Amino acid sequence: MDSNTHSSPQLGRRPGGLATLAAAINELATQDLDGLNDVALAERVLTLRRLVDRLEGHWLKELAAVDARGAAGADQDQQAGSTAAWLRNRLRLGAGAAQSAVRTARALFCGPLTGTAAALANGELSVAHAAVVAHGTQDLPDRVTVEAEPVLVEAACRLDPPRLRRVLGHLRLVADPDGEHDCTHQRHARRGLWLAPTFEGMVAVDGLLEPEAGQTLLAALEPLVRPADANDSRSGSQRNADALTELARHALEGGRLPQTGGVRPQLTVTVDLDSLLGRHHAVGGEVGGWGPLDPEACQRLACDSSVTRVLVTRHPTDHHDHADGPGGPGSLATRLRAAVALLPPVLGGAPAQPLEVGRASRVVQAAQRTALAVRDGGCVFPGCTRPLAWCEAHHLRHWLHGGPTDLANLALLCRAHHRAVHEGGWRLQRHPDGQLTAVPPHRRHRAAA
Repeated sequence: MDSNTHSSPQLGRRPGGLATLAAAINELATQDLDGLNDVALAERVLTLRRLVDRLEGHWLKELAAVDARGAAGADQDQQAGSTAAWLRNRLRLGAGAAQSAVRTARALFCGPLTGTAAALANGELSVAHAAVVAHGTQDLPDRVTVEAEPVLVEAACRLDPPRLRRVLGHLRLVADPDGEHDCTHQRHARRGLWLAPTFEGMVAVDGLLEPEAGQTLLAALEPLVRPADANDSRSGSQRNADALTELARHALEGGRLPQTGGVRPQLTVTVDLDSLLGRHHAVGGEVGGWGPLDPEACQRLACDSSVTRVLVTRHPTDHHDHADGPGGPGSLATRLRAAVALLPPVLGGAPAQPLEVGRASRVVQAAQRTALAVRDGGCVFPGCTRPLAWCEAHHLRHWLHGGPTDLANLALLCRAHHRAVHEGGWRLQRHPDGQLTAVPPHRRHRAAA
């Protein structure tokens, strides 16, 4: 394959030595690294890294010129909306990377950081160090930045970027305490933790923690994140993930967390009987509302978990119940009792826990809460997607008005919709097919009139 295959077809016609640079890179690509000794190979890696930093520094300088002239998009005879948007479109950069590059270019070559820019161009600093200085001083008054820059450049030549970032933090506290106080409030407002299920059934975690909160988390993870032994092959990120899971598991097992929806927080995994018994073609289980769990994982969890038996029918309306009555020989309740006798001992349990307590109790029992979790999965108010942990059990017909504490008269509602029903005048109606509709207050008043 020709060594020029990967170069741009227009590069040779561009001025300013770019064709020479491309030719030098192509020459490097053709060199045989196997013929070099270890010392030469290691030295080349270090030299190339410094050259890459110098080249990227020059790229930032020219990017600053494009940004200052408003020339973004001129390559296609267009006017781009912004320099960052132009970079995203033409170089397929991510939004964060494009915006960071533009901010760094402006700070280094259109601001007071002339010493930092010169050190980068001369190969004394890496782009990562220059970016830390640029971003760390962007909110400081120019006179403070100019006065502090020699110290920062000297520190950047000795420290790695994370430790340099700490130096910048101390500088801000000393040089501009009022501005740093405002920045502290801004950082506090930016804190957040984002969890989202992926298509594969995993959970993506992203977030920002304040310094104190971040150090608290790191301190809690530290005893759990260490390698198990000399043969532990997990990467650092994998050990972090396992440690965070273990930390959450300890908190759940300790029983000291506040209750949610009237019950202690717990991991709820819904598993069909075939999956629990390891039968062929088992479909696995469901971890809350986060996605599927394979049958093998369901069986592993069942080894050391409390297994609650919940019998489910996929047919809300059962004609036998109407024909034979609630307790007749062909009724659904009778057939479910017969099915219980066929279950294995692990699901037979000790004395059966009643799911229908009628008027004997107003309080929803633990077994009923489990059954509601399986049936409703979260808030049942039409259009609401709030999860199980946010929900409370609600009597469709209030207990004070004669409503029984039975599953047919219970539903899970999030706190907002529970309040809307009780204080806001909404009313829930369950239809024969099991579906619920919400009747707003104005319709109820109109019907009463």
